[in-house]
Amino acid sequence: MKVNIIGCGSIGAELATALEKMDDIDAIYISDKRKEKVKELIESSTKIRYQREPKDVMERVDMVIEAASQDAARKYVPMALEKGKDVLMMSVGALVDDEFRAKCRLVAKKNKCRLYIPSGALAGIDGLAAASCGRIDEVLLISYKPPEAFKGVRYLEDRRVDLDSLERATIIFEGHARDAVRYFPRNINVAATVSLAGIGFEKTKVRLVADPSARRNTHRLIVKGEIGEIEVSCRNLPSPSNPKTSLLAALSVISAVKKAKENVWVGA
Repeated sequence: MKVNIIGCGSIGAELATALEKMDDIDAIYISDKRKEKVKELIESSTKIRYQREPKDVMERVDMVIEAASQDAARKYVPMALEKGKDVLMMSVGALVDDEFRAKCRLVAKKNKCRLYIPSGALAGIDGLAAASCGRIDEVLLISYKPPEAFKGVRYLEDRRVDLDSLERATIIFEGHARDAVRYFPRNINVAATVSLAGIGFEKTKVRLVADPSARRNTHRLIVKGEIGEIEVSCRNLPSPSNPKTSLLAALSVISAVKKAKENVWVGA
């Protein structure tokens, strides 16, 4: 199996290192504008190669993994699906765009390939997806992060929210998932995953809390419906290579690749 990883940030690098150890992975092409970020990986591997432009290598691979940004997802995911390649997409927030999401579904169906969405930094996605086959009355996602995790968010700057002055846990956003993903594109991708697995962007409620005492990113998923109630809480440690990314999010991508290439899928 040959793969193309788009993006060599913390998740892309960790994924490449993990895939390099798998016997049935023959070649890993990494696409990133900054070749120097890939150099160290290439030097320590016989499988990893640099390919600046994904379009130049897509014909040669079996799977394309987007681990770069929502802009990269919008550009390369449809391109890979058009070529009949399975795609694993990390920047799931891009799917908040209904037209883009519909396009990806249509292109994947036409070309008989799949678009995989990893569970990311949250557990319970499998239970939510199962519950959505029946009646769901409420889905609530509550995320707690240190104030510095929300620095540079225009939504908060426009409302003159002073993150540095917070002395206690403070709700900085409460609304539906569509707005949460749009206003906090780098903070709450998991809300998009929850929406896709459950009852949609408009019906999924999101509450974001900036907590000065928080040392971990915590996500609580609450689902109510005819199944009863599901409540899942994850208190995530950061990735060693990037404090802004939960280690669980990186590992979920590795798990998704394993599932995609295996004949047995546990937790479907």
